[in-house]
Amino acid sequence: MFKRIFAVVAATSLGVLGVTTAAQAQAQGHARLAGHLNGVRVINLHRAFEAQLARIKVGKISGIVYARGHQPRAAATAAASCTEPACPVTWHNGPVQHTPHVYLLFWGPNWGTDPNQAASETYLKNFFSGLGDGQTQDNWSTITAQYADGTGFPGFSGLVYEGFFNDVSTPPSNPTLFQLGAEADTFVQTQGITGLADAQIVVATQSGICPPGFAGSACTGSRNNCGFHSSTTNEPFITLPYLLDAGTTCFENFVNTTTGTNDGWSIVGGAEYADTITDPFSTAWYDSGSGFEVGDKCAAIPAGSPGGAFNLMLGGQPYAVRTLWSNAANGCVQTGAIQDSITITSPGTQTGSVGTNVNLAIQGSSAAGNPLTWNAAGLPNGLSINPSTGTVTGTPTVAATFAVTVSATDKTLVKKSVSFNWIINAAGKPITGDRGKCLDDSGASTSNGNKVDIWSCNGTVAQEWTFVNGALSVRGKCLDDASQGGAGAPLEIWTCNGHRAQTWTHNSNGEYVLALNGLCLTDPSASSVNGTQVVVQTCRNYADQHWTLP
Repeated sequence: MFKRIFAVVAATSLGVLGVTTAAQAQAQGHARLAGHLNGVRVINLHRAFEAQLARIKVGKISGIVYARGHQPRAAATAAASCTEPACPVTWHNGPVQHTPHVYLLFWGPNWGTDPNQAASETYLKNFFSGLGDGQTQDNWSTITAQYADGTGFPGFSGLVYEGFFNDVSTPPSNPTLFQLGAEADTFVQTQGITGLADAQIVVATQSGICPPGFAGSACTGSRNNCGFHSSTTNEPFITLPYLLDAGTTCFENFVNTTTGTNDGWSIVGGAEYADTITDPFSTAWYDSGSGFEVGDKCAAIPAGSPGGAFNLMLGGQPYAVRTLWSNAANGCVQTGAIQDSITITSPGTQTGSVGTNVNLAIQGSSAAGNPLTWNAAGLPNGLSINPSTGTVTGTPTVAATFAVTVSATDKTLVKKSVSFNWIINAAGKPITGDRGKCLDDSGASTSNGNKVDIWSCNGTVAQEWTFVNGALSVRGKCLDDASQGGAGAPLEIWTCNGHRAQTWTHNSNGEYVLALNGLCLTDPSASSVNGTQVVVQTCRNYADQHWTLP
């Protein structure tokens, strides 16, 4: 939880003119639940703001809510493999907000004196004071709960609203990103707010002010947006211009066509709220192709259409909001705590031999796009699994059959496991024929269908054979009559499967007899030429059918 400290001081230009104790804050929280908002806390940050400007550092602008008619074309910005909005957001290793807390900071003296601005202020307070209680009315915020970081995921069991403040100092006419960040930084420092990684400072500027890119009718230059979020080195903040200065360009009457004067406040404020939860420092969840975040991706869908903006009911009142992008649903959704699932593809029975390197990638994914953490039980001695990639590597040291279980867990604690057998054969040894040449896996390949030939004995892994339970194997693959073409059929290596085309008997005279057809492993014409592919032929006890045991 946040620790808020409000010191009682004299009414100076830096003083807090309205103060709140912890007990009052708790009482006010109950009042908000009953629909009665506490009063504004009036402050003046002018001098502290001026001092902060010299040392402020800000991040990039993110989560831009584009004005109507200015949304970038999806085809020009989407990743090549998909078409917006149906492109998932991905995690870029940064933090998300686990327990978001919203502070409304109304910047400018006119918020408290102009009835129209006061009405907008009230609308914003009512909207944010209803968000976050996923146990009762707000099942829209919970869509963001599927987007976790390395330490957890967003949770919603209580209201996110922490109160509203009016900085009565006059903002610059065209505040820069640095000035907006300085205002947010000055606010949290003078109010003693902690837990800043989970804070959202909503800097709402009064009418007539033109933050960067704002599409207000009196603003000049490149004007294409209705708000965005960014961060200082201390906390995330949201820039919320006076949207009524832009009228329908910033979503006035967008959902409620005759009564929606304030629709833009909840559409823009809500989108930035969701974006800040999932990408507070522009390092967490966003689409690498388009740059869109969960609150932006559904913007182009018309209100009233499936996946378009709609009325969210909070405290019995409608508030226009956008749908949010859900990786788990692969679409724009209105409500719901997303139930994640994990899929793992079993690699099936694996074979190998002592001393032969292993590199096996286990394939798996989270439906919500969350990163997976891997672990394994029962791996052959000498092998281990990478907890981040799910790749098993190492060199087996013990010959045995191992019962292996590989599991993957995501940040929402969903878990999936697969089990399979891993057969490790003893270290291989050469098999020689009558001409002193060795049975050889050509090129030491492990590709199915690779030919088996004779070659000068050289001690390489291509000549390390094992003979276990009737299977002649090298590099984890079995000697196989793949074509099953009868006498003269060439022999290859293939994934061991226990078929009769891979099952051999070694007779006392040195013959290897294939169970499939009773034919013998043969060096054709007793060749001594390196690279001559071995075949099966009718057993005649000839010298070219005599082979040693490995």
